Amino acid sequence: MRVPQWFLLVWVIGITVVAVGASALAYTFVRDRAGELDRVLELPNPPQLGRPAPQEAPSSTPPPASATTDAPAAPDAAVTAEEAVTPAEEDLLGTWQDPRRVSVLLLGIDQRKGEQGTFPTDTIILFSLDPVGKTAAILSIPRDLWVEYPGMGKSGRINGANIIGDEINYPGGGGPAYAVKTVENLLGVPIQYYVLINFEVFYALVDAIGPVEVCPSQVIHDDQYPDGSYGYMTVHFDPGCQELDAERLLQYARVRHGDDQGDIGRAARQQEVILKIREKVLSVGGVSALLPQITTLWESVQDNIRTNLSFEEMVRLARTAEDVPDTEIRRAQISFDEVFLSTSPEGDQVLIPIASDIRLLIEDLFRPPGAPSTRGS
Repeated sequence: MRVPQWFLLVWVIGITVVAVGASALAYTFVRDRAGELDRVLELPNPPQLGRPAPQEAPSSTPPPASATTDAPAAPDAAVTAEEAVTPAEEDLLGTWQDPRRVSVLLLGIDQRKGEQGTFPTDTIILFSLDPVGKTAAILSIPRDLWVEYPGMGKSGRINGANIIGDEINYPGGGGPAYAVKTVENLLGVPIQYYVLINFEVFYALVDAIGPVEVCPSQVIHDDQYPDGSYGYMTVHFDPGCQELDAERLLQYARVRHGDDQGDIGRAARQQEVILKIREKVLSVGGVSALLPQITTLWESVQDNIRTNLSFEEMVRLARTAEDVPDTEIRRAQISFDEVFLSTSPEGDQVLIPIASDIRLLIEDLFRPPGAPSTRGS
């Protein structure tokens, strides 16, 4: 059976698309320090309760993979039809060469058809990879965390950083680059790259893959699911493993009112979808099996993607991530253990991060290979 050309980017960027436009954990309070932006300043110390211990950051951003290797690694015996690989494809056969931990901020926007402009990032997920230790971390960040905007002298929801960054034309990429700085300030760790996408990428990728199997543990019934036209509709899922097409898979990842776990369950479903997509890509041979289709694939989706990764870097990073054992992919979310609830002067509900507890969460996610979790099951 012919392998669909869309599989290649599923693991590279597919992990960002789940539940685009979802809301986050339930919430209350806000501190708002209004101020005017005269210029973009260096990151201030984290303003949240408690303060993370100083991080030992790399001396510089990891250089692009193309700058750290003189030639691509030779294809191994598992790569068939070697004579059909063009020079451009050979450039993509290598893996990520920099040995330092690399982190990518994955951002999803709720951009409906016909809408233009900049949008809040309603999905925020940190993906971090240790190429040497062969471990990876996936951290879901709720959109309603109340943080200080770097250099602004005021605070707001973390999902608003993308809008502000575009408005001020923040150096290095506008909104997504400013979102990176905001999340760095929250977590106390360096983030080198960003990938921002919309609904169209999700639909294209999953339509090409075919149905993805997920396994809800209980009934999910939500009569307040957004219908895409600023109204609501009802979605329902029975418990048990089932294969879902693109539309239903997006509903499964975005639904937040339909079970007794609320936003906690929704974040877990997002990560379930991420890993199920990875599993499906690996089942057809991974990135190496899809190289002949990469050029067409990239051209078909790049208009809906903003990233500071080159295409070659994305492929090499994906190939390296394939080598991480399932047991060494750590999953977590900033939850009620790391925040407290409050209400803004405007009456909005938000989450105030407790930086000392977030620091402990990050330390656990970034623990050495094989080390047991310090946070329990």
